[in-house]
Amino acid sequence: MKPFFLLPLVTLFSTVSVAAAPSPVASFAACDDHSLAVVQSPLIKDLVPNSVENGQIKLSGGTKSDMGQRWMFAKPVEIDGMSLTGFYAEDMDLMGTRIISWGFYAKQTPNELHTQLEKAGGPRLEMSQGLYARAEIWSHGKSSWQPEDPAATAGKLVVDSAERVFLIEPAPEELSAGSNGMFTCSIQGKVNEAMLKSSRPDLVSVAH
Repeated sequence: MKPFFLLPLVTLFSTVSVAAAPSPVASFAACDDHSLAVVQSPLIKDLVPNSVENGQIKLSGGTKSDMGQRWMFAKPVEIDGMSLTGFYAEDMDLMGTRIISWGFYAKQTPNELHTQLEKAGGPRLEMSQGLYARAEIWSHGKSSWQPEDPAATAGKLVVDSAERVFLIEPAPEELSAGSNGMFTCSIQGKVNEAMLKSSRPDLVSVAH
């Protein structure tokens, strides 16, 4: 019998072997426990100094403030059609609410960033007033992040849980003209250890 199936199988395995690796930016946008690992990618690791201690990433250097750290790049980093101009990480307490955020500044506008992120396989985002977001809320019953229903939470303050949001928005005005947009992950609310383990395990040991 002719081995008529041999060529299709070889073709299939060849196709699988050359499949493109996931985009580091799309992986970052998951805002999960692997999100911060983007700073260890080849194009970023020398611009945002970091080390691994007890299995967790520890950031160093940058310009420090009361809220956190900021690293501005001398030259934009080109990834997935986006020109990244800097990175930041913040962790602060505001009137009993813990706010943790980390992300990138970019040359592109929010609309342009959204277009490029879609091409890179990023998450589906909702648009409102020029901002793009994917919001999740922590379910104590399921011990996991669940999609947030805007209709159910609009105008309500989350007091017994926390929100995790991936957001594309304009860059801060105090940055140079070379930064027009930014995309960030954030956790805010009554943050507990389980939430940190699922998104920022490096902060589990940081008291607040």
